[in-house]
Amino acid sequence: MSPKVILVTGANRGIGFCIVQALAQRAPEHTYLLGTRSTFAGEEAVIKLKELGITSYLEVVQLNITDDTQIAAAVSTISNKFGRLDSTHQPIALMNIVLINNAAIGQNPKQDNSDLRAVYDRVFDANITSVAVVKNAFMPLLKKSEDARVINISSGRASVSLQISGQNPPTASISYSISKTALNILTLEMAKLEKDVLYHVASPGYCKTAFNGFRGLKDPLDGAKVAVELAVSERNKYRSGFWQFENEEMSEVPW
Repeated sequence: MSPKVILVTGANRGIGFCIVQALAQRAPEHTYLLGTRSTFAGEEAVIKLKELGITSYLEVVQLNITDDTQIAAAVSTISNKFGRLDSTHQPIALMNIVLINNAAIGQNPKQDNSDLRAVYDRVFDANITSVAVVKNAFMPLLKKSEDARVINISSGRASVSLQISGQNPPTASISYSISKTALNILTLEMAKLEKDVLYHVASPGYCKTAFNGFRGLKDPLDGAKVAVELAVSERNKYRSGFWQFENEEMSEVPW
């Protein structure tokens, strides 16, 4: 397997951190870039990963996905510093890039809904618009890869089928659920435009993270398994789609 450069946004905690951890445990030969709003938070995450026994090459890339200046700087840094890497981490001809768009927010308006517009604008900006902007900024690098992949971290909440069937109970954040459904459609539209890039949507499941006050039912390392499979498995093993990892196997989530 050719070495990959795998960038995970929102990688300093929660699902993002566990995605890096699980990936590096399964495929230590790859290079992992932790996209984080704060370099300090990213460096703390790297220390924790090394304490957990991770031996892969890890590097922090400051990347606030709502800041266009930081996005452009991150693209420039990665482009200049990383090609497809050899065993000494020296750039060679071509990079294999995997972009995992994990960073997201969930918010609720005040009880009187006085800030409803502002809350929805923030959530949609982070969870939809910024994913499109980040992907677009990295597209020149993805186009240079012989195995380019984009994995957008979504949610079972995004499934219209599950919503209609009643399998999804009322949500804690309507704006978040709507944003993830829109993210799914965004991914489908992206896949139509760039057929040489493999696009996936991943549902980690209801995991115990700070995002939900640790009320989730799954260990986030288990939730990370779906992204791991989609990132490092043989290119044609999983078609572009909406995937989950449950009961120790991959299955497609109904749209």
